[in-house]
Amino acid sequence: MKEFIFKIIPIIIFFALGYFFKQIKLFKKEDGSILLSLVFYLCMPALAFSSLLETQFSSQLILIPFLPVIVIAFTYAISRIVLYFKPLERKSRGTFLIATMIMNTGFTLPFFYAAFGKDGFTKAILFDIGNSFIIFTWIYYTAVQAGSQEGFSKLKVLKKTLLLPPLWALTLAVLIKKFGLVVPTPAVSFFKMAGEPVIPLIMIALGLYFEPSLKSLKVASTAITIRMLGGLLMGLLLTKLIHFDAVAKIVIIASAAAPVGYNTLVFSNKENLDVELSATSVSFAILIGIFGIPLLFYFLG
Repeated sequence: MKEFIFKIIPIIIFFALGYFFKQIKLFKKEDGSILLSLVFYLCMPALAFSSLLETQFSSQLILIPFLPVIVIAFTYAISRIVLYFKPLERKSRGTFLIATMIMNTGFTLPFFYAAFGKDGFTKAILFDIGNSFIIFTWIYYTAVQAGSQEGFSKLKVLKKTLLLPPLWALTLAVLIKKFGLVVPTPAVSFFKMAGEPVIPLIMIALGLYFEPSLKSLKVASTAITIRMLGGLLMGLLLTKLIHFDAVAKIVIIASAAAPVGYNTLVFSNKENLDVELSATSVSFAILIGIFGIPLLFYFLG
């Protein structure tokens, strides 16, 4: 227990530093998107590539990217039932739906890497790839339907999905392993070095995004409950029905129970939905996740 706490404390400190830097005006909230872009386009693919090269692929790993669609379909169904009995106006309804659907798997990655090293990180990346695919297809479509009504560009969504950097890292690693190619030592060193800042950059960025507010808290609380508790229940069910190793089980359950994703805020702003509700949902979900995800790790294993 003590060793696990020592691994988690630095992650929480990085989050607190991000929030502190914003309060003293060293960084702005908007700077968080720059840090996350750096993670998304460089650090995460680099770490994913170097991790995947050391991973032995198995049938259970192939299943992991397909699990997010089951989790998301479950939380979507619950949200529809809740909205049937407690209707919201169009913009708030759209934000509520996508808040319950988008898993902030980027938030959980530092915890997996700190607790389980490259083995946990690799399995989390596979889950994240499936999650990202659903985010930029079904969930983005849901946001467009509820928002600006400007139409849904299938070509644009396909382009976003096919250009996901972690997907290319996975593809490249699989091809290299399949054909027995040798990656030059300088290249291996580069990818490992480029991947190392993943934890501090993600957590500092989330600290910058963190904006606690009591506005729309009642609706946000319902969305957070569906997203995290509903996801947790489905994660537990999936790992009961399908055999996975111990680390994969924790990765799947914790990823399924991840906080509301920050793309909720991005999509709400872009598609003219309820930005206030999205900000409240994301911020309080992150606050719960900071303490809830480590506790979940502890109780699971």
